[in-house]
Order: sequence, then C-alpha cells, then structure tokens
Amino acid sequence: MPSSTNPQKPTLPPPQTFDILPLLHELLARIDHDTHTLDQQLQSNSDQEATDLPALYAPLQPLDPKELPAEVLQIKTKIRRALKELEKLPDMDRTVEDQGEEIRELEEKERRQKEVMRRLREWGAEGLGSGAG
Repeated sequence: MPSSTNPQKPTLPPPQTFDILPLLHELLARIDHDTHTLDQQLQSNSDQEATDLPALYAPLQPLDPKELPAEVLQIKTKIRRALKELEKLPDMDRTVEDQGEEIRELEEKERRQKEVMRRLREWGAEGLGSGAG
C-alpha cells in the first residue's frame, strides 16, 4: 500500500537506537589496544604534528580474548533491537519494485499537473489579451 495513503507521520525511534559504529570502534580499539600503544610510542618521535589517535585509546582497558563473545553479544543485541524498530516503520515490507511503481505514478501525476498549469497560464494570458480592449 503506498505511503501517501497514510497522512500521519510515523514516530521514529531515537537516533541512539542506530548508533552502533562507536560501539564497534571501541570494541576494535580494545582488541587492538596493545598495537596502538606501540604505534603511539613509535610515532611520538617521528611525527609530532599528526593527530595522535592512539592516545585516544589510552583510557580503554585491553580486551581479554575470553571476554570477546560477551562484548560482541552486547553489540549484536543492540543491532537486533534496531532491526526490530525498523520493522515497525510503515512500508518496510514494500519491495523496490512497489516503490518504483509509486514513483512512476507520482511522476506521471506531476506531469499532468504541470500540463494543466501550463494550459491555465495560456488560457489566462489569452483572457487578459482579449479583455483589454
């Protein structure tokens, strides 16, 4: 069913629901914490002006490989919750073909409306021209 039939604006989930990249970034930084610390020491002498991203990881605790499944599970749970929120939105079950068909219908409607407006302008211009006598 086209989305244009439902005039009510759906309530969207909060943006934090989909904010997953920082969690992944932190997890990867914790996994690779020792490498970043070593890189920081090597780069401190050679490139003082470069942005020192490894220093940002200093307060992070290195992740024990045994803790990795539990940490990943938290992120997977957040992703699942985000997917469930997406499923609640209207028209999520529509296919690309359905949406393409609706777009074509709307483009045709727009074309017809522009044609009517063009004819009205011409008709109005003719009316003004003939009535000015």
